[in-house]
Amino acid sequence: MKLVTVSQAKSRLSSYIKSAEEGEQVVIMRGSKPAVILRPISEDELSAVPEIPASALAEFDAEIERDRKAGRLVKLGDTPGEAVAALRRLGRKRK
Repeated sequence: MKLVTVSQAKSRLSSYIKSAEEGEQVVIMRGSKPAVILRPISEDELSAVPEIPASALAEFDAEIERDRKAGRLVKLGDTPGEAVAALRRLGRKRK
């Protein structure tokens, strides 16, 4: 395990990242207290889109279809600008 100061981390960040990628723990200290640990990260951890089960999507589609048939859905427009304008109009009516 390497203990380094923030100043050291700034000046030698690339080498500390390499050490972490190779499996060594690198702890960056702020004064006498540990602040962060550098560690490798996997592709799985970077997934920005959560996995949604197909059953949940089917339920969502069914709910939308029920709302459409019941007339509870409102078309806001064909473009983002039209949708924003429609939402503003709807907001004014509710006040």
